[in-house]
Amino acid sequence: MLKSGQKRPNTPSVPKNLGDPQHWIQGLRETVITATSDNIFHFKVGGGSDNGEFVYVYDIEERSIKYVTGGISENDILLEIQGHKIAGYTQRDVVALLSHIVRTGNNISLKTTKAGTVWTKKANKQPF
Repeated sequence: MLKSGQKRPNTPSVPKNLGDPQHWIQGLRETVITATSDNIFHFKVGGGSDNGEFVYVYDIEERSIKYVTGGISENDILLEIQGHKIAGYTQRDVVALLSHIVRTGNNISLKTTKAGTVWTKKANKQPF
């Protein structure tokens, strides 16, 4: 506990190594997919908090998806959908959110990152 009159140390809000080409945020991708008339989002969602995993996409029907910007790849981790941070969502919650967006006819806005990438600072694995 801090003593009376003592200030809390400043915590930087942006990591010092943000400019480092190996920082995970450098792999962040923003994608917008056009809503289709068949009300299907043309990819499957796996993982979720109910499975102890991040939500990820798989079984992508590339021929059926119409990208406005960006793109998605097999096993990409979903971080946001329509600006909603989905960490902690169950697979069912994510499917329900995507289904709702598609039914309303809105484009689907996603933020993703590649799965399985472990970023370390140099070979000696110094913490970021």
